[in-house]
Amino acid sequence: MNIVDLRSDTFTLPDDSMRDVIRNAEVGNSGFGEDPSVNRLQATIADYFGMEAGIFLPSATMAGQIAFKVWTRPGEFILIEEFGHGYYFESGAMGAISGALPRLLKGERGILAADTVCAAIEPLEDHYARAALAVLENTANYGGGTVYPQRVLEQLFALSTTEKLPIHVDGARIWNAIIASGANPHSLVPPGGSMSVCFSKGLGAPMGGLLLGTRDFIDEAKRVQAMLGGVMRQVGFMAAAALHGFEHNYTRLAKDHANARLIADAIAGHPALELNPAHVETNILYFRVKAGAERAAQLVAALDEQGVKAWALGDLVRLVTSLNVDRAGCVYAAAKITELLD
Repeated sequence: MNIVDLRSDTFTLPDDSMRDVIRNAEVGNSGFGEDPSVNRLQATIADYFGMEAGIFLPSATMAGQIAFKVWTRPGEFILIEEFGHGYYFESGAMGAISGALPRLLKGERGILAADTVCAAIEPLEDHYARAALAVLENTANYGGGTVYPQRVLEQLFALSTTEKLPIHVDGARIWNAIIASGANPHSLVPPGGSMSVCFSKGLGAPMGGLLLGTRDFIDEAKRVQAMLGGVMRQVGFMAAAALHGFEHNYTRLAKDHANARLIADAIAGHPALELNPAHVETNILYFRVKAGAERAAQLVAALDEQGVKAWALGDLVRLVTSLNVDRAGCVYAAAKITELLD
């Protein structure tokens, strides 16, 4: 049976051309700054986003948590959307590693408004915890792959100046945001802020994330990297794969977006579920099973028997398109969802 795996874009596999790049990569000791492939990747991605420097790390999760540690002191607040990945999906790492407190803010499908963030910044009096950092997830995973509108980003970035509030952009799927919006990459992080990106999702690399910021910020990030055991050695193999994914699998993300919308359009009218196709902006779609969480779990189990893999979160079912799944696979998945709901 051919498997249509829509659980996550983290299930992508390197194709033959990427495997060739991995096999032939130049390597050195990246802990000493001597891995040419790592250095090339860091310089290329930093330049692409108009940032001063970057550091290659095992994952975007580590990149984000290092950023939290650099920006905050124990007992300070991190302002983050209530389902933000750095809080909701990372096993409490924010508190364990940084000693920071999450202040959860309600967004609109994962998107935070500047007024919401501003209202959460308490006056700097002795009995208030300090808001040390705001985190924006672009695209917003739990929001359904939603993209921050540029005008909203500009309003939020203004706070970094007026309120002296550092901003970290969780850009695990920033590539999808750029393809969907056509935004200038230089406009997606405020001056002096930081960004984490991921290569092991839509770009198809086996592993790796990158943390971007000023040179001083990255110098401090390297200290935290060592603290967490994230210093790597001859990882040019993986850096070369990440760079290959950036250079060859980037623009094709538009196909993933079209495939997600194809599924959404095909199933949206079914009376057993709730889904607005207009909310499917990139490669992630969620639909709500009206009968509840048990029925959603049953649907996912039945889909698995038909060769379609999905993910249930309570009464929600998540589908994520990627280079693993072609248009025909998405047509098949949509037909099976409708058939099983019937």
